[in-house]
Amino acid sequence: MDFCVHIGFGADWVLQKQQEHDLPVVKIKEELLEQFGEHAEVTKQSLVELSVVLKGITDEKDEAVRIGFNAVAQFYPELADDAHSAEDDGLVICSGDICAVWAVDCDDQGREAPSVTTQNLIQALHGWDEYKQICWEMVDIAPQIRKYGTYESFLFQNYLFSVNDGWGLSTALGYLARLMEELGLITFAGNKKPVELRLSVKSEPGRYTFAEAFDILRNDEDKKRLICFDISEFMDSSREEELKQFLKDLVSLESHYIFAFRIPFIEPDSLKHMRDVLSDILYVRTISVPPAGDAELWECARENLEKYGMELSEETKGIFFARLSKEKSDGRFYGMQTVRKLVCEIIWLKHKADACLFDDSEGKAEPSPVISREDVEGLCDGFEDAKKSGLEELSEMIGMEEIRERIIEIVSQVKLAINNDNMDKPCLHMRFVGAPGTGKTTVARLVGKIFAEEGILRNGYFFEYTARDLCGEYIGQTAPKTAAICRDAYGSVLFIDEAYALYAGDERASDYGKEALTTLVSEMENHRSDMVVIMAGYKDDMNKLMEGNAGLRSRMPFMLEFKSYTKDQLLQIFLLMARKHFRCEDSLEKAAKEFFDKLDPAYMSSMDFANARFVRNLYERTWSKAAVRMQIAGTKEIVLTGEDLTVAAADREFSERLSVKQSIGF
Repeated sequence: MDFCVHIGFGADWVLQKQQEHDLPVVKIKEELLEQFGEHAEVTKQSLVELSVVLKGITDEKDEAVRIGFNAVAQFYPELADDAHSAEDDGLVICSGDICAVWAVDCDDQGREAPSVTTQNLIQALHGWDEYKQICWEMVDIAPQIRKYGTYESFLFQNYLFSVNDGWGLSTALGYLARLMEELGLITFAGNKKPVELRLSVKSEPGRYTFAEAFDILRNDEDKKRLICFDISEFMDSSREEELKQFLKDLVSLESHYIFAFRIPFIEPDSLKHMRDVLSDILYVRTISVPPAGDAELWECARENLEKYGMELSEETKGIFFARLSKEKSDGRFYGMQTVRKLVCEIIWLKHKADACLFDDSEGKAEPSPVISREDVEGLCDGFEDAKKSGLEELSEMIGMEEIRERIIEIVSQVKLAINNDNMDKPCLHMRFVGAPGTGKTTVARLVGKIFAEEGILRNGYFFEYTARDLCGEYIGQTAPKTAAICRDAYGSVLFIDEAYALYAGDERASDYGKEALTTLVSEMENHRSDMVVIMAGYKDDMNKLMEGNAGLRSRMPFMLEFKSYTKDQLLQIFLLMARKHFRCEDSLEKAAKEFFDKLDPAYMSSMDFANARFVRNLYERTWSKAAVRMQIAGTKEIVLTGEDLTVAAADREFSERLSVKQSIGF
């Protein structure tokens, strides 16, 4: 009897062997050919997998597996040390997923069994449980389809993926196409890579109208492809008829293509509606991929680093998630792809730190594989000082005495309610009112740290968005987008700046804003004790926002008012910034005092005045003037002087803000 033996290796492990004279698949192939001669036929070979038909084996296929396993063990005994049989009959896995040996009966057409490597790759995908279920179902049913020739039942099956950008859709589509072909269910022609097309109401680069997409398929010479259409822009009911007409056009091509459709991750009820729309025309299987939580993202980073023998220490977790929150705050987070990008940055920072401390040529000790907090502090600019508590950092902020006392009161009140079984669980959400640049964002970040230190929040991370970030690009996207933002912030702080925009602006923006506000209020209620939503803006605008939803004001019981800074406080903030980073001459303080004393009170009380942001702009302009001066003088150290500030303050954006229209210092 003939058996087909498959041997698959992990790609990363094979790469580690690339310096050897022959790669693992070559060594094992030559061993099997030498052992069986003309009774062995190689049917597939790549860098990571080998398929060999062994002819005339009289025993069960376990014997074929044993032959393949022994060939591996002969060259790589270390892989065989923890070999074990998997649940599937005839499968042996060696050393985790580094190597697998699989044998099947060869059918009448000589088809091979599905590649072990493909199934291992599918199994390794994080969070794709429904996708895996469909794949394993396909593996089980494929022999029946081949036996009875019922290929039409497979070809007319299509797929709806509900998954966000960056969570591996392209990879999953590639594995799916590969599995389909290896199972003998379809033979893809020409370029076998799945094609992805984003559909849009208007033609523009990277987006296709229904007519353009259909023309691409109709003029495709190869046919037989897996085609995935992104239909995100057609999720609202007003465009359902356009979508259905396109689906009707696709019916004529079902025997030539496998169709997949992609939309962002949405809640089950909304997903069911989209499935029903597609199912009116096509046979559709639904695959939902929830965004990974913090624990999964952290584990993904650790796994990526393990490939290089490195590991993240627990103390780096705060910096890692602080950077992730920044990546998410612009509304364009690409999941595992973003994590992989951060891993590359972490590795570079680690190498950079080690290069400063170690020198192999001098025979010094090897750097530690553990990545410490000090190694990656540059990963997130402005990350708070871990050596100080949140309250200590708040105490050092200028002009925040009343805010600090109010936060201490809130912490005491919340902890009392948490520890008293007879009291309702507290609602943690807050309103921060005040002019721009008065410290609202900084204090909101510290609230997360303080609440985590006090055991009120489990994480205490900080996620910053504007109101516009919660709104979608098209009808139907706002609610899932707002819900996804809230999911990220469970156990942490969600800070929404310019929150009044959710209930103000033009009519179209107001519709999106109301939808976002409704979703946000629901999330705030459902996670009232496990998430802190802080909305910030001017007092009058925030009062108007509270009218946008009947339940909003009651769900935000805490209001903190941030007062604009006095001239003396602005001076202190400027000197604190300058002395933190540079050596300063005494003349700097004198020149700074003169400048802030001359600030126009009318400008300071206007809505144009940005308080500490105005100070930061002046500080940055001052040290840039100093940098030019020191460069001309040929010295390396930057020392700030009163003259540097005088030159900076003479720039129009600063000089026009003085009550006395003259250059200072003369």
